[in-house]
Amino acid sequence: MKTFTKILAVIFGIFMIVGGVYCLFTPIGTYLVIGYVVGISMLIDAIGRFVFWLNENRAGQSDGWTLTSSILSAVFGILILSSAALQLGIDAFLIYYIAFWLIVQGIIYIVRANKIRRLHKNWDTKMLGTHWYLPLIIGILICVFGVLCLFMPLILASVIGVFIGLGIISAGASLISLAFTVDEN
Repeated sequence: MKTFTKILAVIFGIFMIVGGVYCLFTPIGTYLVIGYVVGISMLIDAIGRFVFWLNENRAGQSDGWTLTSSILSAVFGILILSSAALQLGIDAFLIYYIAFWLIVQGIIYIVRANKIRRLHKNWDTKMLGTHWYLPLIIGILICVFGVLCLFMPLILASVIGVFIGLGIISAGASLISLAFTVDEN
């Protein structure tokens, strides 16, 4: 990888990290503009990957997967940035989808705890199933959090904003790491 490309990858990575940190400090705002944040990140990733592919192509070491991922990132990024309906759909359904998923996961934990308790009781085991109440407590807490998120979606919007910020920081760090791990030709 040439020096210019490394510098470009580091600059894009730094922009992504700064954007991710901003998302961490404004999680509700991040949720409200989640489409733009994801779309811009996809475009930056597409540019970085395309530049990396060009460099590797010149050296005769490129693969089609890097180019394909670059093109797909660009296409999905542009779609998200240009479609108000898509952004509205993401904003409207994401919180409720996750809230219902949390409730289902909580119920699964509660059912699992009940099965473990019955196994412990029926077999009179000393070790197996002695802490059946832990998945029960976790399941109840997850269900309560899911129901709370149905009625107070801003709580989940904050959590989503934080996770998006962490994901963008991770992608930026990965891009910077890529710049320092690839040898110059």
